[in-house]
Amino acid sequence: MTSDAAWEPVRRVRTHEQVLAQIQQKILDGTLSAGERLPSERELVNMLGVSRTSVREALRALEAMGIVESRTGSGQDAGSVITATSTPAMTNLLRLHIALARISLSDLVDTRVELERSAARGAASVRTDDDLRHLVELLDQMRSTDSDPYQFNTLDTEFHVSIARISGNALAVDLMQALRGAVEHEMAETFAQLEDWRAAADGLVDEHEAIYRAIEKGSGELAANLVADHITTFYRDRIAGR
Repeated sequence: MTSDAAWEPVRRVRTHEQVLAQIQQKILDGTLSAGERLPSERELVNMLGVSRTSVREALRALEAMGIVESRTGSGQDAGSVITATSTPAMTNLLRLHIALARISLSDLVDTRVELERSAARGAASVRTDDDLRHLVELLDQMRSTDSDPYQFNTLDTEFHVSIARISGNALAVDLMQALRGAVEHEMAETFAQLEDWRAAADGLVDEHEAIYRAIEKGSGELAANLVADHITTFYRDRIAGR
């Protein structure tokens, strides 16, 4: 008699999952690209031989994943369009993954440090005058007494993401935004609960300025070391110590 181990259960695939898989595959193989409009619901129903309900479920799933954007109206701008970036969706998924998989703070910090070390090193070698001016503008805004803890955290995030953007690594930008977004609430709450958040913020801006100076001078290794110290110290003293 044949052993049970030789058999594998057949997975039931719902129709909308098959529609979803086809659209995803066309994105992966380059048939569909960012900015392109998907066929209409009626066209998809006819081409795939499925119900309109299945098509709508697949499109809703893609929209929730941040892969397509549904546009109302009429004409060529209406319908479901492939988005240029799914970073917000990536951030939400990463936030949930960190919570469900119980990713430790040390693992998150280690990952962020390696990512930002590489970004700082790369930015120092390719920065332009416009890049440097943008970083200076962010530093000036962070020093503004008008900013509140939540606005400061937004500017802080933009400073770090801008360094990744300057480095020219598009994936690093998306990953950094997702990582920052995954802990954004905790970071903002930490600042809001400080008795003198402005003094703490000024200290962080001083560290940001040191990173900027290293990038300005083209000192990639120094910039990488400074950003690593900046991140690990913040998490050790502000987040882990809460």
